[in-house]
Amino acid sequence: MLRALFTFKSPAGRGLGAGLKPWAARWPVLLAGMMMLLAAGCSFTTKQSTLDPHGPVARDQMDLFMVTVRVTGFIFVVVGSTAAWVVWRFREKPEDVGKPMPHQAHGNPLIEIGLIGSSIALLVIIAIPTLKSIFFTMDMPTDNAIYPPSKLGVWYPSPPVKSAEEVLEVTVYGYQWWWGFDYKQFGLVTANELVLPEGVVVKMNLRARDVIHSFWLPKLAGKVDVIPGRANWLWLMADQGATGLYYGQCAEYCGEAHAYMLFRARVVSREDFVKWMEQSKKPVLPPGVDQPWATKALQDLAAKDPKSEATDPQKATALWAAFLARGQEDKKNNNINTANLKTEVEKGAFLFFDRSGCAGCHTINGSPAAGVVGPNLSQVASRTSLAAGILDNLGDNGKIDPDKQLSNLHKWISDSIHVKPGNKMYTTPVVGLRDVELKNKNSGADPTAAQQDQDYKDIAAFIQTLK
Repeated sequence: MLRALFTFKSPAGRGLGAGLKPWAARWPVLLAGMMMLLAAGCSFTTKQSTLDPHGPVARDQMDLFMVTVRVTGFIFVVVGSTAAWVVWRFREKPEDVGKPMPHQAHGNPLIEIGLIGSSIALLVIIAIPTLKSIFFTMDMPTDNAIYPPSKLGVWYPSPPVKSAEEVLEVTVYGYQWWWGFDYKQFGLVTANELVLPEGVVVKMNLRARDVIHSFWLPKLAGKVDVIPGRANWLWLMADQGATGLYYGQCAEYCGEAHAYMLFRARVVSREDFVKWMEQSKKPVLPPGVDQPWATKALQDLAAKDPKSEATDPQKATALWAAFLARGQEDKKNNNINTANLKTEVEKGAFLFFDRSGCAGCHTINGSPAAGVVGPNLSQVASRTSLAAGILDNLGDNGKIDPDKQLSNLHKWISDSIHVKPGNKMYTTPVVGLRDVELKNKNSGADPTAAQQDQDYKDIAAFIQTLK
């Protein structure tokens, strides 16, 4: 039967390989050489490699992947070697010329039943660890030894009372085309750079604000769709000692700038996470608070209620009101370069709130800027990238390069449509930069190209102080 299936006769009665040119007969060797060259360029430790896990969820998924690789590799070797042996064993020989074709048989029931049984057995070998992995990743590991030490009351000093028996939770919001991260237990919102403590379980609640997205952080967790109207979630954990940057992205096509919807996860020690959280919750103060006007603003605030000390948010509100009032005084002279606002940072802060429309979309904690259309900018200068991971702020030493960061900020503010085509900061009606620039032009307030660029530089200088 095998001879009938694999014996081939050409019209001239020659063997299958007869008459081939020497180079054609060597094509398998050439192909193998090319594949080896391609394999030499492969790496298991690239930024988003699923073969370089740094957490239990990612490691479990890689282990499952390796089970399927071994099973399918075994099938490939057995089937491939059998096919190669049959082709070689029953090839047409010169002495076979003129002989009739072998008898054609239907098959061997015993072999067919054996192959079916082997296939079922191989599927079972894959199915068992697959089901175990599904239960492991889709249920919070409350019965696992890693869970009790992950509760906030165990490792976080003075955690919120209601959350002491809970693990850290982060609500992830998918927008076109950026990510929002809400630490609801602590009242902190940030964007595009997820900060996580090492060695503790973290629950990620996944929500979409517009269209379907997909949250993918391959070295720490799997991939789960973020769907409008559906409350999806996943859990992850970074290994103890696995501090550093991890790269993720949206893995579901979500519109024009889908390929630019990246994010980063920064894993830090538990102590550094606590410091970061406490620092990030502080309200942002306006520039120049060491000047006499700021002292007077705080004195006026204290005079309103001498019996109680003002809170930090109240102080920030009073300082911002005084700062913007000084800017308005300059604006009355149709020139903000007068006595009150002298530095680039001060002028940029006033422009942020007054003419650019930025405050209508972004939030800066403690300031009048409370927009929710765009990312929260309160700690934007502490992030390692800009524009949802597109513009890298890191220098050769692996730390944020201030000059590079300032250049990126200016580039993003002045030319965002070319950095990330279709981005909402430029295209949103009325408050987008395109319409703001058009409004200024139509109202006669359109600055010259040089002045416009300087305004963007001033705003960039102010945003770089938001840490």
